[in-house]
Amino acid sequence: MTSTLVLLRHAKSAYPPGVPDHERPLSPRGRRDAPVAGELLGTVVPRFDMALVSTATRARQTWELVRVHVAADAVVDVPELYLASPDTMLRRIRDVVVGTLLVVSHNPGTEMLAEQLTANTDSSEYRRMVAKFPTAAFAVLSADEPFGRWGYGDAQLTHFEVGRG
Repeated sequence: MTSTLVLLRHAKSAYPPGVPDHERPLSPRGRRDAPVAGELLGTVVPRFDMALVSTATRARQTWELVRVHVAADAVVDVPELYLASPDTMLRRIRDVVVGTLLVVSHNPGTEMLAEQLTANTDSSEYRRMVAKFPTAAFAVLSADEPFGRWGYGDAQLTHFEVGRG
């Protein structure tokens, strides 16, 4: 069974005065970039068995703009994805029994997890990803194992894209 994981960093957020970090919304640029990321993602992985989405406002808004271009059979809001470490993210991913999974989350955890999961570190996609993993960027990783067996260095990075509107 091939498993495909997409790690999507939320789009650019705003910094309104007095708004707690968890509640920060997308900025105008973020509202432009997220649909572009969704369109790019839809050409690579148009359908997901499940999407796990951080409960932070900017992540949820990113998902709402991306979902216009991709489908997900199930969507789960996951509070522990908010500013999660790579280990926390991987533990949550390992609990999922599906073939295609989208995770909408935050840096630095998103970028670090993508780097740590990647086996093909000599690829041009990997070099692009480690050079910069900006907002509205996503990494697509695949392995011939269910997610429950994934560990660091077990997946192939097949795509890295940045949504810019």
